[in-house]
Amino acid sequence: MTDFSYIQDFVQTFSENISEVLGFDITILNEKGIRISGTGSYKYSIGQPSPEGSYLRMIMETKQPAMIQDVMKNESQCMSCKYMGQCKVLASIGFPILKRDRAVGVIGIMGFSPEQKERLIRNSDMLIRFLHHVSALLEKKLLLLEYSQESGCDAYEDVDARKNVSFDSIVGHNTGLRDVVKKAKRVANSPSTVLIRGDSGTGKELLAQAIHHESSRRKNPFVAINCAAIPENLLESELFGYEGGAFTGSRREGSIGKFEYANQGTLFLDEIGDMPLSLQPKLLRVLQERSIERIGGKKIIPIDVRVIAATHRNLEDMVEKGTFREDLYYRLNVIPLHTKPLKERSDDIVLLLRYFIRKHCRTLKINELSIDPVLEQWLIQYDWPGNIRQLENAVEYMVNIAESNTIGFHDLPDYLNKQENFACFKRGLSLEQMVAEYEKNILQTFYFAEPYRNDKEKISQTLQISLSTLYRKLDKYQLV
Repeated sequence: MTDFSYIQDFVQTFSENISEVLGFDITILNEKGIRISGTGSYKYSIGQPSPEGSYLRMIMETKQPAMIQDVMKNESQCMSCKYMGQCKVLASIGFPILKRDRAVGVIGIMGFSPEQKERLIRNSDMLIRFLHHVSALLEKKLLLLEYSQESGCDAYEDVDARKNVSFDSIVGHNTGLRDVVKKAKRVANSPSTVLIRGDSGTGKELLAQAIHHESSRRKNPFVAINCAAIPENLLESELFGYEGGAFTGSRREGSIGKFEYANQGTLFLDEIGDMPLSLQPKLLRVLQERSIERIGGKKIIPIDVRVIAATHRNLEDMVEKGTFREDLYYRLNVIPLHTKPLKERSDDIVLLLRYFIRKHCRTLKINELSIDPVLEQWLIQYDWPGNIRQLENAVEYMVNIAESNTIGFHDLPDYLNKQENFACFKRGLSLEQMVAEYEKNILQTFYFAEPYRNDKEKISQTLQISLSTLYRKLDKYQLV
């Protein structure tokens, strides 16, 4: 039997993230019909068998996706389920999880309310395509687990601790982010060099890891080196290695460099804009000739390495000033990708907040905390100059310091809890634009807040507006 236990935490966290983004409950069964993850009411039956005769079990038998538009109809595949009369699901989509064409599980999206049922039916084609990608991701996780066991590695360490990041691990539904991920997916298997541009803390290394782990090189090393963090006199030996006795203090047996470590894998050159000008010609030669020479060596060593570079610097200005080689710039900038600052992804802040709160609550082994909706609204408006890294640091602090089950303003780090920070609302907008943006953020906060869970009737009652007005505003701001 395929063992999901080593990736149990990943599967559950992934299910919860999908549920938050899609607004449906999610459940996953293994090949024995045991529930291995679930959201909503399914969360309380993890580890228990699903009912005999259920349509999710039927999907594993047929190995074909299926959709039930109305569970109560006589022709429904659920009619043979012994819990048919007690089931509260109105509509559902299921997709098989295959491993080398053998069904090893199934993932289901469930709609419980009339609104969810209508939305599930309306978006069924898109949701089935989405589940196809989810199923492929889980297959890759299971194959990697199998590979690590066969090679004698510790499976849990190999799958989780080594950061096998997929594109689905990148949290956010911002259009600009999705466009970057879409482009990165298309070039994942290309040998061409990628240059990721963006401010510090915007997830450049995470994107590089996703490209590697979704590529055909994923079973080989992903090696990262920060060009700004290593002294100039050591960086050359770190990259290219050296022969024994090449310089004072070198090891007698010599040492291989990062390019050799990464052979047949991926080398991530972070902060490439800080690479010393004296080393740039050697890097250019490696990229052109696909071979290296160790310091003090005479042998040409062929390498097969996919290079991904990243920087927050303006390389065009550096080229113009002569501090970065133009030929190296063009060699690196074959496939440019740009990560957006968090202030341009404010619609993702709610998702990121929930993700980091859950993550750090699990680390501390405490029940998941909620967040004061007013504080959440303020955090959405804050500029986040340190981007995602700053946001996670702030959340980690608040989770550690919180004295109640709800994170409030009094739990903010000192540098955020200052009066001047409360004037951080967007400037340069007209009054009408500011009002519209504020209205959008309020609606977004309620729409994703745990107590409401996309319950539009409850939201409209709380905000004291009609349901039709709420629908019109959600459509206006593209929140549905």
